[in-house]
Amino acid sequence: MKNQLFTNKKDLLVELVRTSFKLRYNNSLLGFIWVILKPLLTFAVLYVVFSRFKGGWVDNFQIYLLLGIILYTYVNDGIMYGMKGILEMAHIILKVNFPREIALASSLILAFINVAINLVVLLVFISFNPVSPTFISILYFIVILGVIFVLVYGLSFFTSIILVKLRDLEHIATLVMQLLFYATPIFYPLEILPERFQRIILLNPLTILIQASRSAIINGEIHYYVEVFLLFLISLILFLVGSQYFKKNVKRVAENF
Repeated sequence: MKNQLFTNKKDLLVELVRTSFKLRYNNSLLGFIWVILKPLLTFAVLYVVFSRFKGGWVDNFQIYLLLGIILYTYVNDGIMYGMKGILEMAHIILKVNFPREIALASSLILAFINVAINLVVLLVFISFNPVSPTFISILYFIVILGVIFVLVYGLSFFTSIILVKLRDLEHIATLVMQLLFYATPIFYPLEILPERFQRIILLNPLTILIQASRSAIINGEIHYYVEVFLLFLISLILFLVGSQYFKKNVKRVAENF
């Protein structure tokens, strides 16, 4: 019975991921190609502008910049998709009885698929650049991707419910993510900032995750492991608390659709 229930949930999740994918790129001429074009175009503009400035800031600037953009895009997509996960599935939720967290998971998996596609592009760039990741550092990078997923999932439990009642949250989140782009060392190295600003920027979880990922992929080194572990614990707590909040409130949001 439990195996059958698990199979049914898995099949439903797969179908919802397909539905989310189709809805997101419906009537789009280039379709899912935008998944690749969005970070690549951002990368192209920033690379052309900054690659000639101080020798591109740092060694392996191509990988440094592209990896930062890919991880930022992953977080941005996860937050925005997760926040709209319930609202965009309203037409299904009102008709079919199923665990609502599956609708949320389908949106976040779509963001994970996007980053997986972009990481393939990163591999192409890596093949032309002198980087030296190790087996352990690659595993560490995979762990970081998992921490991001749990963190965004935990946030989405709250934001998906709040958005149904407060539609302005989408605009607020868009503005916050734009500010976060500049408050994170994506196209500039952390070291160029005065020390007091470095300490402030390091309070940004995305800074820790991106810096740790760069060390792992470019140099094969494990940095910020204590901070990443603490972020994992925080993400896990946020996930557990958010799950309870979601289950308590999701049944009452239908009236706001």
